[in-house]
Amino acid sequence: MLEYGYLVVRVWEERRQRVIAARLIGLYPLLPLMRGETSEESPEQVLSESISAVQEIEDESLRQDILAAMAILAGGRYPPQLVMSMIGREMVMESAVFQEWVKDAEAVAEARGKQEAISKFLNARFGDISRELQARIKRISTLDALDKIIDKIYTTDSLKDAADVVDDATI
Repeated sequence: MLEYGYLVVRVWEERRQRVIAARLIGLYPLLPLMRGETSEESPEQVLSESISAVQEIEDESLRQDILAAMAILAGGRYPPQLVMSMIGREMVMESAVFQEWVKDAEAVAEARGKQEAISKFLNARFGDISRELQARIKRISTLDALDKIIDKIYTTDSLKDAADVVDDATI
């Protein structure tokens, strides 16, 4: 039989300096949410102290990932402009985790652009009768399928031919 215990920790009640002194690096992204030694700290002081602690981490990729996570979490408490001015876009952009998020967002944006181009073509070529096919296009998210459709759809002469191109690309 296993027995587990836990202690509820309210991050905002913990002292930031204690976490920094103990080098609890896993908690560093939460530093801007913790309380300081005094209640009169300005947001700039909180962020500056938090960033300074992270800058002491030797592992560069870990440091960048923590800064990215810290920026996201701090953005919920402090004005995003202040957070980004202090942490710096470059520091966040170098994070491997953040770069993966950017790649995902770029792929989604590219897919939406292709969906929009195909839908505009269908609307211009076939008008309102192509609405159902346009709705199908909006549900296709793979770039490969959208590329196949773009490669062939501009040569279609009828709505049925266009629908066949979509069907062939999504099989």
